[in-house]
Amino acid sequence: MMKVYLARNAGFCMGVRRAVEATLETVRESDGPIATYGPLIHNPQVLDLLAERGVRVLKQLPRESVGGGTVIIRAHGVTPEEKDAISASGAEVRDATCPRVQKVQAIIRRQLADGAGAVVIIGDRNHAEVDGLMGYAGDRGVVVSNEDDVAGLDLPGSYIIVSQTTQDEATFSRLSDMILARFPGGRVFSTICDSTHKRQSAVLELCDRVDAMVVVGGRTSANTKRLGEIVAGRGKPVFVIESEEELDRKALAGFSTIGVTAGASTPSWIIERVIRYLEMLPGVDENPWKCRMRSLAASMVSLSIYAALGAGFAALAVDMALGGGPDMAHFVIAFAYIFSMYNLNRLMARPRPQFVDPLRHHYLSRRRGFLWAAALAATVTALAVAWRANREGALILALITAGGAVYNLRLLPRPFSRMLRFARLREIPGSKTIFSALAWVAVLVVVPHGLSESGTALMAALFLMIFFRNGIYDLMEMQSDRIMGGETIPVFLGEQGAARLLWGVLAAGIVAAAALPLVTPGRGGAFLLPGWLFLGVVYRLFRRGRLKGGFGVDLAVDSVFPFLFAVSAALS
Repeated sequence: MMKVYLARNAGFCMGVRRAVEATLETVRESDGPIATYGPLIHNPQVLDLLAERGVRVLKQLPRESVGGGTVIIRAHGVTPEEKDAISASGAEVRDATCPRVQKVQAIIRRQLADGAGAVVIIGDRNHAEVDGLMGYAGDRGVVVSNEDDVAGLDLPGSYIIVSQTTQDEATFSRLSDMILARFPGGRVFSTICDSTHKRQSAVLELCDRVDAMVVVGGRTSANTKRLGEIVAGRGKPVFVIESEEELDRKALAGFSTIGVTAGASTPSWIIERVIRYLEMLPGVDENPWKCRMRSLAASMVSLSIYAALGAGFAALAVDMALGGGPDMAHFVIAFAYIFSMYNLNRLMARPRPQFVDPLRHHYLSRRRGFLWAAALAATVTALAVAWRANREGALILALITAGGAVYNLRLLPRPFSRMLRFARLREIPGSKTIFSALAWVAVLVVVPHGLSESGTALMAALFLMIFFRNGIYDLMEMQSDRIMGGETIPVFLGEQGAARLLWGVLAAGIVAAAALPLVTPGRGGAFLLPGWLFLGVVYRLFRRGRLKGGFGVDLAVDSVFPFLFAVSAALS
């Protein structure tokens, strides 16, 4: 098996995240035209998705009219003259310049006012950030990118040296020393941002643990290119790519461990796809059977078979918690329902391939007919087994199946949808997390057992657990949901707000699980408490970054259900 390690600091930096979120917030709040002055960030996939949401890119001002709308200044910043021109165009200006870049702009402005005779900017000539900084330096600014530029300098006695915020630290140090050696009167301001420092340090650390490195990022991203140069300078084979489609399987076949890092403008879903692709590759001299087993496990996760198996085991655990023996009919109902609903909603929603792991995308695009047939067969199986076991439960199952089937369909005409701000159930904030949890508890408890005092208490306790499970997945997919306008709880509350909510749900779930034995027969009601402890450990590892990328989180989270079954069997 190809072992894949993700660098500790990879993907969106603070400045990029801030710029993207400011743009998405403007999209939600503004009814007028929206544009960014220049590309918002250096990532074509994100820019294409923003364009689909009505955000266009202005290449020059003031010749291009913005129609009285909003113009967003990109993360790299602009010159003072450009900012004035945007304001003079009549547009509302939203400044999404990275605060680290603003700090460099302020240093230049202040030092020139205090008498500095020149500003040396160590960075990439014609890069958007450097162009903006040169606007603040004016005719006293000069860009240095290499040793040849140093040789051509002619500086006054008093000058300052600053850096492009994403510059390589070793290059900045070397060029600064060369300049100071020729012109001793300068002051050096180390303006490489902390995110860049951490990202480069993490790459150097990871290089020592792997056979080769994959760097993911846009072709125009300077910091992505620089990461590749750092790896190459370390003597490691490096593959610089925009997406997993550019990976060379033959070239990678000679390595057993691969490190992955990404530029500051690379979204998490692209990193995730690259990692999942790499995990599917066989390791050096790997046993073919191990490779097949891993492929099977990956398929089970991608097609929600593992989640459906978890639902089946949870149904058996509920049987024992309510004082009965495990009933395989209940296992089949829960398995078939979860498998069918998850896949039917994906088929009807037609999710964009860039947000789907490569294996799932393969099935959704090339095995679409097979998936439709399998999902519909599972639906019929669930209803048929439920009808034979409990006709009242079968009617309830039919109702929640119909509800799941219309989740992605437009239900409200445009006049009502404009007023309520949603036309589909999935557009209601938090609906995916809440409705999914309700469906799970209905199929685990109500369909097979009906309603009773103990069953109702168990439903409430299970609802908290499934809500918590869904919330973890929502946090994982927050970036893509925000870009596409998904109304999940993390999008609505923000990452920190959603994380705090889940900690609260975890605490409430432990209390509910501890109290559950008081209203359930025998000792069976105690089965949820170990499950909460299991999920608490998984969640802590996830939040601390110990579980990220690939299939690891999916397997860890949904393994709680077989664990619950084992605990129930031990207590019964």
